[in-house]
Amino acid sequence: MVHCIEQDSLKIRRSVYGLGKLSAMANTCVEDSVKSCLLNCPTPFNVQSARVALLFGKSHQLFWDKIWENLKGIVPTAKQKNTKEKIESFAAAHGTILFFEDKTALNKLKKQFPLYAKNMKTWTQQANGMLQFMIWQVFAENNIGASLQHYNELIEKEVCAMYNLPKNWELVAQMPFGSIEKEPADKTFLPLDDRIKVFK
Repeated sequence: MVHCIEQDSLKIRRSVYGLGKLSAMANTCVEDSVKSCLLNCPTPFNVQSARVALLFGKSHQLFWDKIWENLKGIVPTAKQKNTKEKIESFAAAHGTILFFEDKTALNKLKKQFPLYAKNMKTWTQQANGMLQFMIWQVFAENNIGASLQHYNELIEKEVCAMYNLPKNWELVAQMPFGSIEKEPADKTFLPLDDRIKVFK
């Protein structure tokens, strides 16, 4: 008989905003883990369209400096202090993962399967979300904090040039990660009976 097991490993993955420069994993181990997740993440029609840029050190700092540079021109004066502190909290992390989708791979898939073309972007975005979760879970299991951010529109025109990446890479999300300097607040939950229906 198979027994139900409480999935404690899933509970440790949280959005951590109090991040520091230390890391429980060496940079080479982070790189290897990200590569493993990329290889093993499911994708529609095996398109493997997700792309990743892994930023450490000066490259990590450059990204958040550019985000603030672009933000300060559009954020109201009254909100600038809080916004700058938020961006600085991400810059205080050990590194950042940038998640992309390869538009060339997506367009090729649409031509290959025209019947499903209108759904392809949704499906590849879902696969990219699974990749983000996989990496986030690996971090959590190794006592590394992380959160998921979406400053895409602020920097997507510059990010490929900044890091000499292909222009057909479309920025999807950013994940700052590092040591957990402040534990997240307790999580609240909506009633499960309102979120799942079981039919027998």
